[in-house]
Amino acid sequence: MDLEMIIGRNWGQRGIILGTAVLYLYMLIFRPKDAWRSLSNGVMMFFGLLTLVFAAILLASAIQVLIPKDLIQKYLGPSAGLRGVLTGGLLAGLLQGGPYAVYPIIKGLQEEGVGLSVVISMLVGYSIIGSGRIVFGLAIFEAEIIAIRVVLGVSLAVLSCVAIYYIFGD
Repeated sequence: MDLEMIIGRNWGQRGIILGTAVLYLYMLIFRPKDAWRSLSNGVMMFFGLLTLVFAAILLASAIQVLIPKDLIQKYLGPSAGLRGVLTGGLLAGLLQGGPYAVYPIIKGLQEEGVGLSVVISMLVGYSIIGSGRIVFGLAIFEAEIIAIRVVLGVSLAVLSCVAIYYIFGD
């Protein structure tokens, strides 16, 4: 087994892993019932998300195989310019699911030759527009509030994509 799988690939991951280990050590010593209940809940959540993460990785792999590389290059590659950055940001805003589902898709596109500015614009567009949150918002807020959020989200995504293009280029 690869040691990085256990201790993380970078210091950010290691901080989370070590911090969690210290927290659970504390809980096991001073609050053992809470530690075991928390551990049980965490394991259940892990297995609940495992299938989603696995499906997202399979979907990302299928996208890489099914969508011709020249089509990806045409619309999202460096030669697409600002249009490609805007397309990437707005398309990512329409993607459904959490980061566990969307990030592998964006990473797969990056591996197919999508440039840095498109990858960043996709991450920003996904976060700002958040079309997957519209239904939840409508269940809680008035439609006008959600409409304003969506219009602002799309507008900010477009402005961000333009800024990203001029900062990072391709």
